[in-house]
Amino acid sequence: MELGFRKGIFLEQNKEPGLSREIKQLDDLEIPVVKTKTEVSQSPDMLAPHEIIMVAKEARIIDESDGQRLWKKLAFAARNGVLTIIADALDDEPYISSQLAPALQHPEELSEGLALAKRAVGASKIMVEVYRNLFDINTRIPRKINGIKVDRISGRYPAEGNYSHRKRDDVVVIGACALLFLRRAVYEGLCQTSTFITVSGDCVANPGNYEVPLGCTVEQVLSSVGLIYDPHRIVAGGAMTGFGITDPENVFISATTRGVLAFAEEFKDIGHSCIGCGRCTENCPVGLSPYFIYSTMQTKQKKYLDISDAHLCTGCGTCSYVCPSKIDLAQVMTKAASLSQRLQGGSQ
Repeated sequence: MELGFRKGIFLEQNKEPGLSREIKQLDDLEIPVVKTKTEVSQSPDMLAPHEIIMVAKEARIIDESDGQRLWKKLAFAARNGVLTIIADALDDEPYISSQLAPALQHPEELSEGLALAKRAVGASKIMVEVYRNLFDINTRIPRKINGIKVDRISGRYPAEGNYSHRKRDDVVVIGACALLFLRRAVYEGLCQTSTFITVSGDCVANPGNYEVPLGCTVEQVLSSVGLIYDPHRIVAGGAMTGFGITDPENVFISATTRGVLAFAEEFKDIGHSCIGCGRCTENCPVGLSPYFIYSTMQTKQKKYLDISDAHLCTGCGTCSYVCPSKIDLAQVMTKAASLSQRLQGGSQ
């Protein structure tokens, strides 16, 4: 059975003041400069499709939206006749604006990266997608970015699930930051050695979007940005899909790390306090019953996973967000989805 996104929730975005501030590099976290093997072309707009894909491979660019190597996505899209390229600048999770801010602050570079991807794939249409439901922000979302249409996606979180065109065979979605790194690779001969992240939360002294070196630690990032006071909760990634950490000195920033969030309030998981309110089931965007799946996992009655459709879980984190008992349902759902997939494959 395949379910579409039907429910979901509207989330407070909390993107200010970080979104409207200029993206910065941190003085004590130096970004290394690594050159590609291929010499920079004097006419980047004349490169052949396979040459663009080769540069993307040499530059070791990772798409921040899905963790795939960019050159593989481009090569696959070229082979399969993709017609439309979407630059993903959605950022529909609270606090996070690490795709939207670079897209808005580097419009020319983004358009050049999109043009390169378009030529590499042989596509006929390019566009940028952002989330419509942004409130109380100081940054104006334009109708076009350097002449490229901006499509503002509406609907409940997770927003990408509301639009079936993203899943069409003739469409490829590429992270806005990956496109910026593609432009750097072709025009400047630079490998990807950094990533864009949002650093925010009520403990952060200077919330904003920063470009930081790959491989630095969460502790280094927070120390460099500055803390008002010691946080009780630190999240690596998005507020919905990220994960809480207790050892920031041993958690490293990767190309898919979208943010580092630090909060004063401490949320405890009270694993025995489910009150059976059903909010998780009411709000699951793909129509699952996290309450039923949670109960199944707690009682180890895994035979019922077959009828729960746990394998359809997208990992959006909505169930944990709406749970009044603060149970970490999202973690249980992820485990259940993995187990269900293994069981369906015939392995225990």
